[in-house]
Amino acid sequence: MEILPRRELISVALTITCIIAAGFPAAAQEVIRVQTELVSLNVVVMDREGRRVSGLLKEDFEVFEDDSRQEITHFSADERPLRLVLVFDLSLSMEAVLPTVKQGALTLLGSLRQDDEVSIVSFATDVRALSGWLKAEQARDIINNLEAEPHPQPQASTIFRHGWRVGDGNTFLYEAFQYVFDHFKSGDDRIAIIMFSDGVDTGAGRDVRMIKKRVDGIGKEVMRQAQESWGLVYPIRYKTEQIIGDLPAAASRPFPSIALHIGSAPADPGRGFFAKIVAASGGAIFDWTTRADLLLAVGNVLADLRSQYGVGYRPPLKNEASFRRLKVRVKRPNLVVRTREGYIYRQPVRPRRATSP
Repeated sequence: MEILPRRELISVALTITCIIAAGFPAAAQEVIRVQTELVSLNVVVMDREGRRVSGLLKEDFEVFEDDSRQEITHFSADERPLRLVLVFDLSLSMEAVLPTVKQGALTLLGSLRQDDEVSIVSFATDVRALSGWLKAEQARDIINNLEAEPHPQPQASTIFRHGWRVGDGNTFLYEAFQYVFDHFKSGDDRIAIIMFSDGVDTGAGRDVRMIKKRVDGIGKEVMRQAQESWGLVYPIRYKTEQIIGDLPAAASRPFPSIALHIGSAPADPGRGFFAKIVAASGGAIFDWTTRADLLLAVGNVLADLRSQYGVGYRPPLKNEASFRRLKVRVKRPNLVVRTREGYIYRQPVRPRRATSP
């Protein structure tokens, strides 16, 4: 079996990863800008019951670019060592479930192999790199020592004064994405970013207009980085429901009161944007609400990363940059392939010949 080469044949390869969890909607059109002589796809195949399928051969696959069938020149079904960036949300909204998150992360470490490596990053108001590349056993103490970022404590009401609740305003999610996309780049290794978070950015507070402004600014920059990055983002997302709009109401005074609420909380412009960033990276979201869900999500992420086929082809040469649609098919019946929808092709830059004076 021919192993998919990296350094020798790839100028900059396009990594394409499948979203394999049953029930996930097809990702929106995802784009990666590449200057490439080889398009390299990471493909996961599932049966109708959602089980990953192994044992397929090069002859079982077909690849189409802009509806034109391409010759598969490189193929691999071999597992590669994993390089995982574990990113922990230490903001207020994750404080209550952080002990459970740490248990799930330690379970993930226990499932890694000797040649796998991890790096640990945390974020809340600031992003912090907590380690370089480590083996699983070396990372345990760092995870055990994680603590939520300190924050103001709520104040109970009295007869003489209002109390207050504490709203989550310290989840700078987009800055965390920027950090990992900037610092974990590689042209010959697949890096997976496993993020333990609720996926809600609160860097703009709870005002809808400010949230939209943040999405249109730093959010779109993060989207561009995700489209161009090698990092595959796999959030293990805690399903919290944070209300945006007005700040949380003051804690009630110890007197009877009647309040009438009409309508519903406004839509969060950033909630759907999180899923778009993940899709643009080629990853998938795995949700959890209970410890059992969390352990299942951890297992699904690792199974996804270990069950990918490598399928490569040389794209047709054109002079102009253009978006190219991709489709991968398996010739056997009742099998499902999930993959990105396309990439932006740029003609490879070749060195100029020296000319005599």
